[in-house]
Amino acid sequence: MIASLRGVLESVEPCVVRVGGVGFELQIPEKDRSGLHEVTGDVSFHTYLYVREDRLTLFGFKRAEDRSLFVQLIEVSGIGPKIAIRILGEHPTERIVEAVTNEDHAFLCKLPGLGRKTAERLTVELKDKLGHFRFVEGAATTSGKTGLREEAILALTTLGMQRSSAEKALEDVNWKQQNESDLASIVKDALRHASSV
Repeated sequence: MIASLRGVLESVEPCVVRVGGVGFELQIPEKDRSGLHEVTGDVSFHTYLYVREDRLTLFGFKRAEDRSLFVQLIEVSGIGPKIAIRILGEHPTERIVEAVTNEDHAFLCKLPGLGRKTAERLTVELKDKLGHFRFVEGAATTSGKTGLREEAILALTTLGMQRSSAEKALEDVNWKQQNESDLASIVKDALRHASSV
C-alpha cells in the first residue's frame, strides 16, 4: 500500500508528482487542486491505492482527515471512489462528518452522486464509525469557521511552515478567546505555540 507521497509537482491537471525518477498520477479532490497552481518546491499527499481487477488508481489528499473519510465513504454500498472524491472536492471533511453524525439528509442529498436512499444508507452505516474524527474546537462546526481555519493554514504555510505543523499549531489555539473573524490574531497565536514547541 502506498500511504503517502512527497515529491516534485510536475503537473496540476492531471496531478502528477515525481518521486525520484517515477511520476505518480493522483486523483485528488478539486479543493486540493485549486491550491496547487501557486506551489513551489515539494508537495506531499496522503494516498490511497484503489485496486480493481483491471485498474490501479492512486488517490491523493492534502489532509489525513480527507483520506480517512474517503476510505469510510467507499465502504458504503452505492458510493464508489469517483463519487467519494467528488464529495470531498466540494465540501470540507468537517462539514460532511457533521452532516452524517446529525443525519442531515437534506445536506447529504445535495452532494454529488447521492440520492435519498444512498444518503440514508450513508448515515446508517457511518454514523457510529466517525467518532475518531477530531477537529479544532470551535473551528470546524460551520463552513465559515472551517474556511477561517483553512485561511490560517494558508497564511502559516506561506510563512514557510509545513501544513502538518500548521495544523498542529492551530490545535493549540484557544479559539474561544479569539475573535473568529480576526485571522491575524489566530495566526499570531498559532506562531506563538509553534515557536514554543
